[in-house]
Amino acid sequence: MKKPIIGITSFIDRSRQSVPYFSLKESYVKAIEMAGGIPVILSATSPDVVNALIPTLDGLVFSGGGDIAPWLFGQEPLVGLGSFDTVRDEWEIELCNRAWEARIPMLGICRGCQLMNVARGGSLLQDIERSNPAALLHNPQIAHDELHHHIIIERDSILFELFETESLLVNSFHHQAVDKVASDFKITARGTDGIIEALEPIESGRFALALQFHPEGLFLRYGAFLKPFSALIAASCKGDLTGESSLSHS
Repeated sequence: MKKPIIGITSFIDRSRQSVPYFSLKESYVKAIEMAGGIPVILSATSPDVVNALIPTLDGLVFSGGGDIAPWLFGQEPLVGLGSFDTVRDEWEIELCNRAWEARIPMLGICRGCQLMNVARGGSLLQDIERSNPAALLHNPQIAHDELHHHIIIERDSILFELFETESLLVNSFHHQAVDKVASDFKITARGTDGIIEALEPIESGRFALALQFHPEGLFLRYGAFLKPFSALIAASCKGDLTGESSLSHS
């Protein structure tokens, strides 16, 4: 079986020197390799090049990172909003929408979950603490391989098939979250405080798993967290499991 080519979005790092760098945590690449795919790091450029890129990809990972510009989901900036990069935002929104049209399997992680929701017409909480003071701490100062809080998973979901539990302990590194859910998605996991932790497509036969937690930070210590990447690889094997696997039900 040919290994699928999986594009992974990167971000523009302006923090180290006057010259920006494209950056991505190595753990995303390692997760795709261990799951059986060929990782390709994608740099945010002009949305115009997306149409040329789409035919080269079998699957996509929308990686974590900074906030999304609020006017891209119909809001003005509120207190608590962090830094954002509209070059990345606009590039990834275009990439997500063109990939959606092409039915390319996709996995969104943290910001990637939020990006997929915004691209398809949803909105975000710009800052959880100010929107819901009773919410759990979702952005602790701990290592990425530390488990932090539980999520409650819907039984009729890809996520339940992967982990075979309704209560899963995950890590957490975000201060924003999904608010209004795009019409293409349904909620399949929440924190015990009600914060949305996973989205999946309503449409049967489409793989688009959006996770608010970071499985790429956990899979080396807790092997079960490689499963979302393995599911993406299975869905990305053209002519095999895309749209036919039990992991792609509604």
